[in-house]
Order: sequence, then C-alpha cells, then structure tokens
Amino acid sequence: MRPVADGVRVKKGAQEIAWLLAALLCWLPASGARPAEEGDGGTARRGIPRANVRPTSYVLAAGDRLSLLADRYGMDYDLLLRCNPSLKPSEMEVGEVIVLPLPRRAKLSAGQTAKEIRRGIRGYGRVALTFDAGADVGALDDLLHVLRARRARCTFFVTGQWARRHPEALARIARGGHEVFNHSYTHRSFPELASEQIVEELEKTACAIADAIGRRPLPYFRPPYGDRDRRVLDAAAGAGWQCVYWTLDSLDAVGRPKTPYDIVRRVLQPPRAEIPETFLDGAIVLFHAAKPATAAAMPDILDGLDAMGLRPVTVSALIRPPRRAATVVQETRKSDP
Repeated sequence: MRPVADGVRVKKGAQEIAWLLAALLCWLPASGARPAEEGDGGTARRGIPRANVRPTSYVLAAGDRLSLLADRYGMDYDLLLRCNPSLKPSEMEVGEVIVLPLPRRAKLSAGQTAKEIRRGIRGYGRVALTFDAGADVGALDDLLHVLRARRARCTFFVTGQWARRHPEALARIARGGHEVFNHSYTHRSFPELASEQIVEELEKTACAIADAIGRRPLPYFRPPYGDRDRRVLDAAAGAGWQCVYWTLDSLDAVGRPKTPYDIVRRVLQPPRAEIPETFLDGAIVLFHAAKPATAAAMPDILDGLDAMGLRPVTVSALIRPPRRAATVVQETRKSDP
C-alpha cells in the first residue's frame, strides 16, 4: 500500500476535529446551561421533562441554593422560580419553606422533620397568626369572637397542663376551625431537659389535647420560650415532631405591658422591614392567646393585613404548596411540545 502523504494526514485530522466540535455545539443547547443568578451561582439543568411533576414543600437548610436543589432533585430551574414568585435567591432564609416542583420519581433527603420552620411559602398573599396558650384563659373568648367574625383561621400552640385545666376552652378553639398543636406539657425550657424528658413532655401534651378535641396534634410543636438547640430538634424529630418557630414576635408578652396600639404597630410595621407587605407575605407571627391587649388589637391587625392583600391562614396551609403552584405546573405541562 502506498504511504499516505503528510498533508493528507493533517487534512484528515482537521476534519475529525471539526466533526467533534460540531457534535459538541449540537449537544450544548440541550444540556441547558444558564447564566448564574445573582446570589445563586452555578448552572442548573433545563429541558428536564415536566410531566409527572408534583409541587412539594421543602424547608431550607444552611447551604441550600436553588441551583443545587435543581440539580439534586432533577428539577427545571425556571419552573422552580415560577412556583416561588416572590423568592429572591440572594435573600433565602434558613427555616423558610419553598415549593419544589419535584419529579414524582424523586424523593426528598431524610431529615426534613429535624429542620425548624421559621417562615412559610412566600408569594401567595398569606400570613399565619399563631397564639401560644399556657397560663390562664384570659381574653381567649374575646379573641375567638374577633377571629370568628372575620372568618380568620389561625393556629394555637397549647401546653398539656393548660389543656387539662381548660378542656372546654380548647374545644372552643377547635370548633372555631383553628389548628391546635403542641407547646410542651409543663412549659419548661427544653435545652434544660434530657432528650427522654423532651419526648415525654410532647407525648403527654398530645394525649391531653386528644382527650379534649379527639385528635392528636402531630406533627408540629413550639418549644417553650422559643428555647431550642440542635439536640432538642433532633430529639423531637426522632419522635415525629417538627419545630415551628416564628418570623415576627408581636412582643405582646415581653417586657412592659403592651397597649393594643403597640401590638398593631409592631405587627403592621415590622422593624427593619422596608416593605411591610413583602415581609409579612409568608410570615409566621407570634401572639399569646390570653392577653387582653392582643384581642383588642386583632381587629386593626386583620384590617391592616387585608389592606395589604394578605390573608390569615393556618400554619399547615402556609407551608403547603398552594393551588396556584399546582396550576403553574399544569400550565407548564400544557405548554410543553
């Protein structure tokens, strides 16, 4: 066979390189690299099939970024943003709940129950008003009357001792359509207790609440005084309980006695919030059920929230993907070729 000339070899090698480059260029658009978002970074896959996607709640942990979550669970990044219309990647908070358009084949990582919830899902005009009850009944009936008149559904965290002393009051809360969850049995600071004692406090309270309203208050609890650490959260999670903290404390039970005006101003004009309605969208607000000033402040608070376009909902509703998130997924499916 006649040897091949050097010029022919070079030409053939150049053709092979050109073919490889052409194939690479054809592949790149399908891979879906996107520009890095400010405060996010990295790239996320695009073009992942959107059929069989279900909106799912997810509690953000330290180090979570939208691009990393999209890659981890095989989600479409643009759809992730559309399901969380008010979420800014650079302003995400630990303990915030977001919507994941999760492929049905994907499963969340273990440990969600051990994550503390501090804020619900933003972007849907909702806020959770929560009330702790552990002392006396106080102005509870006045508060319930206001909430019933305004058709506001809220969430109460009660201690087991309070439930034992006031089962009829607890039944009135439940009949009003409000949620009831766990606030410990004796209201002792959880970090001072052994892990077994923490679980016992939660279990005794669950039994007391069930005796009064016929159902156990799983899976949410609020630690007394807001005191908790990693051991407390892990011990509770091991027994099936997840901590619900708060985004804003009304301070109705802290410091000097508060007037209704103090509480209204604190809630409707949160400190360090440039735009109150933006801050309160998805927020969990802490009150105390027995305080007369709180009951007196509630009509003005509800009026103010309504003027901001915010609707009071229960904690369970606030951290659950709303119907509009499911609608986003459905509309996206229809638009897919």
